Amino acid sequence: MRRIATLSFLLAVVAPSALLAQAPSAALDPKALLAEIDAVVLQPGKAVVLNRVKLVAGLSTLTLEGKLIPVAPVGGQVRELVFFGKGRIELSAPDEIEAGQLELFTGSPAIDERFDQAVLVFGLDRAVEALLKHPAASLDEAETKRAKETYESWKKGPERELLDVRGGIWSDALGDAPYQSLFVGRFHGLERGEFLYLVDPQSAEQVTLGQFVPIDATEKEKRKLTRQLAREQRRGRLIGVELEDLGQWDTWLSSSLRTKDGQTAPGSAAFEPMRYTLDVTVDAAIKKINGVAKIELRPVLAGVRTVEIRLPRDFEVRSVRSGEAKLPFQRSGGWLTVVLPAPPAAGETATIAVEYDGIAIGGDASRYALLDTLNWYPHVGEIDRATYEATFHWPQRFGLLAPGHRMEGGEKGGLKWESRRLDIPTFGYTFELGKFTLEQRKVGHVAVTFAFGTTDTRLLNWKGRGEIADTVAESLEFFETTFGPYPLDELTVLTIPRTFSQSMLGFITLSDLMMLDTSFWTLYLGFEDRRSVAAHEVAHQWWGHRVGWASGRDVWLSEAMANYAALLYQDKMIEPATGKKATWRSRREGVLVGPTAGWQEALANSLPDGRAIDSVGPVVLGDRLFSSRTNGAYEPIVYRKGALILDMLARSLGTEQFPKVLREVVRVVDGRTITTREFFDLLEKITDTDLAGFVSRFVEGTGLPEVYYTYSYQPDGPGKWRVKGEARIGTPYRFRYHAVSAGKGFDVTRERLDTIHDLSELALTVPVQVSYYDPARNDSLWKGSGKAPEPNAELNGQMVLRGERVPIDIPVEFEPRRFWLDRDRRVYGRFFDESRWPKRTLCYRGEDLSASGETDEAVKLLNQALAAEAWSGDPRDKPSGNALANEARLFNGRVQLALARIALDQGKDDEAAAALERAKKGLRLILGGWTAEELRVVESRLDVRRGDYDRAFQRLNKALLKRADIDSTEGFVLLAIAAQKTGHAEELEKAKDEVKESGSDLSALAN
Repeated sequence: MRRIATLSFLLAVVAPSALLAQAPSAALDPKALLAEIDAVVLQPGKAVVLNRVKLVAGLSTLTLEGKLIPVAPVGGQVRELVFFGKGRIELSAPDEIEAGQLELFTGSPAIDERFDQAVLVFGLDRAVEALLKHPAASLDEAETKRAKETYESWKKGPERELLDVRGGIWSDALGDAPYQSLFVGRFHGLERGEFLYLVDPQSAEQVTLGQFVPIDATEKEKRKLTRQLAREQRRGRLIGVELEDLGQWDTWLSSSLRTKDGQTAPGSAAFEPMRYTLDVTVDAAIKKINGVAKIELRPVLAGVRTVEIRLPRDFEVRSVRSGEAKLPFQRSGGWLTVVLPAPPAAGETATIAVEYDGIAIGGDASRYALLDTLNWYPHVGEIDRATYEATFHWPQRFGLLAPGHRMEGGEKGGLKWESRRLDIPTFGYTFELGKFTLEQRKVGHVAVTFAFGTTDTRLLNWKGRGEIADTVAESLEFFETTFGPYPLDELTVLTIPRTFSQSMLGFITLSDLMMLDTSFWTLYLGFEDRRSVAAHEVAHQWWGHRVGWASGRDVWLSEAMANYAALLYQDKMIEPATGKKATWRSRREGVLVGPTAGWQEALANSLPDGRAIDSVGPVVLGDRLFSSRTNGAYEPIVYRKGALILDMLARSLGTEQFPKVLREVVRVVDGRTITTREFFDLLEKITDTDLAGFVSRFVEGTGLPEVYYTYSYQPDGPGKWRVKGEARIGTPYRFRYHAVSAGKGFDVTRERLDTIHDLSELALTVPVQVSYYDPARNDSLWKGSGKAPEPNAELNGQMVLRGERVPIDIPVEFEPRRFWLDRDRRVYGRFFDESRWPKRTLCYRGEDLSASGETDEAVKLLNQALAAEAWSGDPRDKPSGNALANEARLFNGRVQLALARIALDQGKDDEAAAALERAKKGLRLILGGWTAEELRVVESRLDVRRGDYDRAFQRLNKALLKRADIDSTEGFVLLAIAAQKTGHAEELEKAKDEVKESGSDLSALAN
């Protein structure tokens, strides 16, 4: 066995003072160091040979065997190196959530990737010194050229700027101790291509592993994008952005470092802001702002003199000062690194002033809006909660609205001006400018100002404005009663030409698009009811401001709680005229699209690899749910699923008690940030309830449980009845596909992967509704009709479903007429009523059994489905004849497809072909959707098994690559087989790329 040299360094979890190994920072000139960084070149003459050297960097282990070439030193120390040879990076996920993310992006819950070249950036001087003590290496001309090209592509490429490597090297060279923990690696993986690994000491989760995925566009689309970029850059926006910069960053893993005993050791920003003092002037064209942001800084880490500031790259920084002294700074994209004269002493603060300008406002006529409501001024810190004082100067023909208490204002130099102050720490500040119609209301102690755009005729009518104002006033009053006092005495609410609504402290902007009248078309298009939107934004004054989120993993608390609060408002508000509990249906004709509407369809939608949107990740992933694989996952998971699981938690703890619990949370946390774990610890303390299982299953877990239930109504003595039946809980699943040899050709097999691994700990608190006829009441509309009277009363309750099979046994005083589990879709699960829809549910159950390999039982149920009625519920609820005919046709077709699959699995190709023909006849009117896609995929599988590769290729190439009618990993596996067999190399590579992302297996094609 060859001896392995080991150089081990654990980046970060040591005292900063132990890391200092260089000259005091005061002896180094910041500007000279910056010049050194920009002038560095590769030094091939100082290359060394590494013989299986092992490095421990953060959570990963690197093994290097090859040649290592240093870059010229900065401040006397080498900090960047190029490696080529045989490398390996190994990393195990620290928890199940991160294991799931690694599996999503790489097909494996851990990384073990070989690479042939890398660029490495080290902050730890001792590590670099030890590496460069290895034996010298000589490079031939080709190796030298390759090494130089690798470094130049890194130095000039977008990743170095994206990660602010230049600023990190500068901070390290200046002697800031945290940056001795800096590590960056850009690797060229043999399987996964270019990817990045980062240990950033100023992030709470220091470790990041991921990949930049360039935008997927045709040549025509790229030309269009290039023109759009050029147009924006002429307007002063997207400066420096090139087409190659467009794409999506995929975070494969993000985590805090760990101590030796396995405890998390989060990083921290060196400074947090205490107060922002902003002085901003809007130019006459209402496009550009000139600003000075004075930021009072609180040191978090001792001995640090570099301040990291975020400011979009479109803004120009004119100067940075401390008092009258100019401070050196450098920019990397949206990052600004500023060097203080010296680290603040213990107990001291520091104040810097950033002078900047740039395009910040878009629009025309009187309809203007900030292009970015938060990032129009510099920001500091990881938490970034501070107080604000802002002074604005703007053209006289417009009005300007901003949060906080108005201190003073007037006119000067042909401009209006105004100064405002906000003394409660909050996460951001904003303003809006335009021509507004103002209205005033007093809601308790709160003076509410409503501002409507004067050119927006859709909202100028009294009815639209009145409904919005009424909703804000009602919800503000309701939330004060529910969650505690609103923290200010003023609130401004305005409509704005923007596609999203937002709630800053004391300042709510409502998208004019989202405030459109709730007419047939807005409902048809799925727009949420504007009252729900407004209530959500009002709720953020408590959930987001009084209770802040600590990190991206906790932002769901703000969004989901605001959605849950909107649900509470929907459920609890009182109809003034009657005093009865009302729904928004009774407030207005039409069907409400509420804050969680359509959640089941959104979460159950499938990605190409067959996994449901829900299984992409839990609510605590936050904005990591935006990725090249899952761009549509954030809203349904964070907003809708988040609200749903809070609603479930309320039923578990008591729907009347839960708002009182939340009020106590607001009181305790008031004005601070909170993590998800702290939130649930506080709930446990208040309610004396163990919520660990709930958090693990619903907050940190994924997987939408499936509940099949059947029931009947049985007499239980004189005048007594019982609803008796059974609920069966199943787990959702997806498939991993494998290309396999089959006779003289190929086939595709599928491996079922369950998304819930242990149903024994699953507990669902489910609403139960039983409707019945009570003869003592005289309000039945059907009384005297000669038919059995329709229900005029309802029993509402709940039951807990725990385990795989749960008996249903509910006593009722009168004969039941209708029974539902979760009629209103308020439970995180999918419920299938076998007693109403037998054909549909038998088909689903047969497909599930087939996926599990229980073939005989699957065939039995599928044949029962063919013979079953589409509907067997109460005849008076029976859908129309056309609807039932379409239902029967669709599910008979699905049954035949399932039978065809089973036949193919058993090698019965003729039997499969016959089932496919029957399926096609039944589905001839089905033009799209999952069933139509499945039909073409199963047809193609039969073609591949029969060796008719050309026919399979023609069908799949057209459907998958040309028209994108099918979005299926199995389809791409079949296309790869067909493309290889028919000699279509380009299509083969495209199919392989798609298959690789899903973790499916094409290794049989290489044999």
